[in-house]
Amino acid sequence: MFARVLFVAVLYELQFECTIIKFKEPEIISNTKIELKPVHISTRLNDIVILTAPIINNQTIYYLSKPNGDVTKLNLNINATAYYESNVYDVIVVIMKRRLQSIITSVNEYSLFNLNTECCTDKDIFAEKERELKANDFMIGPLIGDDHGNWALSAYFKNFDEWIEVFQVITIEIIEPLSTEPAKPTLRPGETFNLRFAYAIKDLQSCEIVAPRSTFDRFYDRNMEFSDFCSFRIPNVTKHDAGLWRIIGVGRIVRKFVERENKRK
Repeated sequence: MFARVLFVAVLYELQFECTIIKFKEPEIISNTKIELKPVHISTRLNDIVILTAPIINNQTIYYLSKPNGDVTKLNLNINATAYYESNVYDVIVVIMKRRLQSIITSVNEYSLFNLNTECCTDKDIFAEKERELKANDFMIGPLIGDDHGNWALSAYFKNFDEWIEVFQVITIEIIEPLSTEPAKPTLRPGETFNLRFAYAIKDLQSCEIVAPRSTFDRFYDRNMEFSDFCSFRIPNVTKHDAGLWRIIGVGRIVRKFVERENKRK
């Protein structure tokens, strides 16, 4: 009795493993690549981006690659007729082997929305935006720090027996506004202007300070005591230093703040 139960359990495990292997999707190898105009998107954390994939034919296969290398297959149900009726579009004609191939791209490259800014409405904003999606639209978000960087949208279609890849680089730049220390500096001529973020930036890669136009070639140096805060020191200030100063820190995302320096004689 016990031997029979054990035998049935072993057969069930083997059948389950074979099923996983059977439905594995074959790899697509493309020797011909066509690049579309890249897209640069400036966003904030938790934004949701709506993008439009190019239309080639209803057999096209779409993949989206993230900055970390992960790849997701997009389930897009392309209907070229509906796209023509409801969108402003461009048509790119590519000369392929033995035929011409049209690639339809949207003039409106992307749109943004953020659920956190819709706090004073009873509407389900996400559901509403989802209903408005066209057949070749897709969403990215809500954005987190790992989404900062270069994405790639790939569309594969067959030209007779050859796979062709149409790809587009999508750069998502996430900018987070930060406060600074000091918050509202007031200085006298001859004093030193110290400016930094109010708190440290994790995984800081680079820092930049942008001086007012009236003093664009102004000398300054980094204050390494607060290196993780993007700290800068501008010695011996004068009236020409008055104006808007910007500090920009790049880590996993971009941090930016604009500060005004005031002088008193």
